[in-house]
Amino acid sequence: MKKMLALLLSAACTLAVAETDLNHLPAPLNKSLRGNAIKSAQLDNGVLRLQMDKPAVSELVYSTFVFHNICAEQWHHPDQFAKLALAKVELLNASGQQGYAFDARGDVCVQMGQLGKKFGAFIAQRTVPCEAGLCPKHP
Repeated sequence: MKKMLALLLSAACTLAVAETDLNHLPAPLNKSLRGNAIKSAQLDNGVLRLQMDKPAVSELVYSTFVFHNICAEQWHHPDQFAKLALAKVELLNASGQQGYAFDARGDVCVQMGQLGKKFGAFIAQRTVPCEAGLCPKHP
């Protein structure tokens, strides 16, 4: 029993250490990115570049991530997000070689909020694939 408890505690400590430090990001991003298997995050000149701890990023995972973790947070905290001047969101896989980029310029999240549940096509129109670790400048 003691060995099992020791193993569980060891695993919990390992998970706690593995948590990505997002404290360098502005508060609304820091909060919205927690718990999403984010391995690294950088915000530079309006480009949010994220790397997930997953072998591949599907379009469904990406569009859901944009909707729930980027735009929904923007709807809840519009003043804080306006200060970020977020122009693009890149989400890459664990190796940094594959993923997607979303054109977040202007009021795209506001527009999406007016569409209700039909966000998949809206996000797809503003998304381009990233290959070999490179995302096009603008989707």
